[in-house]
Amino acid sequence: MLIVGHMRHLRPALGLALVGALSLTACQPAVEGSPQQVAETLAVALETGEFDGVPMVDGIPADAEAQRTEAYERLGEVPVDVEVLSVESPDDKTATAKLELTFDLPGEGDDLVRQVPLRMQVTEGEWVAAWEHALLGVPAGQVLAVNETSAARGEIVDRDGEPIATHRPVWHIGIDKTLVEPEQAESAARALAEAAGLDPEAYAASVAAAGPEAFVRLITYRQTDGDGHLLVEQVAGIEGAVAIDATQVLGPTRTFAQPLLGTVGEVTAEMVEQDPDRYAPGDVAGLSGLQAAFDEQLQGIAGLKVTALDPDTGREELLLERGAQQPQPLQTTLDLDLQQFAEEVLADVEPASALVAIQPSTGDVLAMANGPGSGGVDTALAAQYPPGSTFKLASSLVLLRDGMTPESKVTCEETLVVDGYEFKNVTGYPESALGEVPLSTAIAHSCNTALIAERDRIPMDQLAKAARDLGMGAVWEMPVTAFSGAVADEAGSETEHAASLLGQGRVLASPTAMAAVAAAIAEGHPVVPRVIADQDAPEPQSDLTEEEAAQLRTLMRAVVTEGGASMLKDNPGEPVLAKSGTAEFGSEDPPLTHVWMIAIQGDLAVAVFVEVGEFGSTTAGPIVDAFLTRAAGD
Repeated sequence: MLIVGHMRHLRPALGLALVGALSLTACQPAVEGSPQQVAETLAVALETGEFDGVPMVDGIPADAEAQRTEAYERLGEVPVDVEVLSVESPDDKTATAKLELTFDLPGEGDDLVRQVPLRMQVTEGEWVAAWEHALLGVPAGQVLAVNETSAARGEIVDRDGEPIATHRPVWHIGIDKTLVEPEQAESAARALAEAAGLDPEAYAASVAAAGPEAFVRLITYRQTDGDGHLLVEQVAGIEGAVAIDATQVLGPTRTFAQPLLGTVGEVTAEMVEQDPDRYAPGDVAGLSGLQAAFDEQLQGIAGLKVTALDPDTGREELLLERGAQQPQPLQTTLDLDLQQFAEEVLADVEPASALVAIQPSTGDVLAMANGPGSGGVDTALAAQYPPGSTFKLASSLVLLRDGMTPESKVTCEETLVVDGYEFKNVTGYPESALGEVPLSTAIAHSCNTALIAERDRIPMDQLAKAARDLGMGAVWEMPVTAFSGAVADEAGSETEHAASLLGQGRVLASPTAMAAVAAAIAEGHPVVPRVIADQDAPEPQSDLTEEEAAQLRTLMRAVVTEGGASMLKDNPGEPVLAKSGTAEFGSEDPPLTHVWMIAIQGDLAVAVFVEVGEFGSTTAGPIVDAFLTRAAGD
């Protein structure tokens, strides 16, 4: 009974305890979310600008989005990365978090980092964020602004440090559509284009397609250009036409060392697409030549500063600054005077043409000019043409290696038939140099049949080896497109073999390649041309000996003293050595001819090429003569 009674006494107490526990649970319903979730959700919203999924107290997502847009508008395309560093909750109703905002600024260097506090609380059974403008990393009433301070583009200089490509004054001439009524813009464009001698309809269409506040450039003139002054005077009489005073990176003249130096201008859409981390629309960069190859060096590193700006007062607080790093100039091997001489002697040559001058002792390219007929194509460095009789020096080298000397006799006939094809000597070949003549005489007058008659002693593989020993086909490691020459090890026929001995058939070279051949003969070993002063040139393998080079120099001197380069006999300075050449091409009768001449004078090796000419002696020879005369100071 006691036990039973005792048990009855305990049951009401146990029931009260259970009721109490249930009542307590009912007073504390589950809270939706957590401080960590809210902080992470807000961090994502700060990155993306989309706040719809962020629970807020006394805040509307649209307001937060608007504040973010305004605060970051002057940052441009700068992305922001937000990280939750810590979350603390002192009780079950409130919490705080620390967020770190990292603004990924363009270029290299420190990024802008801002740490901001986030307050959170439980409202209506849910953890929510307390929105504040300061969460954007800047107080209310201020915006973040980034401004780049560009580095002046580096100069390209000559071997003595004299500026070649540098900032020069220009006029950008075009139509400013804000200065003309919309219905008058196209007629103004036509008038301006006609005054400049350009296509009026094409320019009018460009102006029509541009935005209502656009400046549409028609042409850029150097301020030293007389034609530019005339057009600038006419601009004042055309409504909407303007001439903007500016600077642009240019060489000394329009043609100077182009396209080697290259151009600078606004980046293309393809450049932006291929390297979006480096380029953005509107950026200025090297587009071709050395300007493109060394763009990173010549660009320098732009500086920037980030400020907290009050748009109303203009007052700003500096938050971060990177100083601009000025670029180092790019030093070339070009000689300013020699390059100018080369440009001048080619100025009146109508077909594509080139002149290349190399210093044999160093491989430095002192001049690399393309004539106006090249139309911007790099004939000097990258063209591929048969070198004609200038290549007979390689054929002669094979004969020298087979035991011949410059005095050895060869037979020069008027014609020679190989596999049904008749080879002839050049028109006007002297009768006195026919028959049994020394090799030096055959080379001096460029006898075709004498070398072809010796073709069994000059197999293609040995010819290709001799060409390589003179530097053709070598690896140059040029920073721009270049062609060092090519000679096949085999011929497809006896006729092709014979033609190859004359620098046609399966032989190709650029003017720079043939200048390098002349330099190799001058030095007694292959010379790798270089256009950058500190470039380490590779050393090609070669079996060329000084004795062989001396014999080749003897043959070249005979071309001057008794052959087709007699115009160089009395040039001032050291004795000139030379070899002329022609190479037939096309289907005309008689065929057209490429013309060549290579020459050596002291520590200078020169090659001249004209795409269509008469003879090497009559077309290229006078150009070599004029250049060497100017180079000697006369």
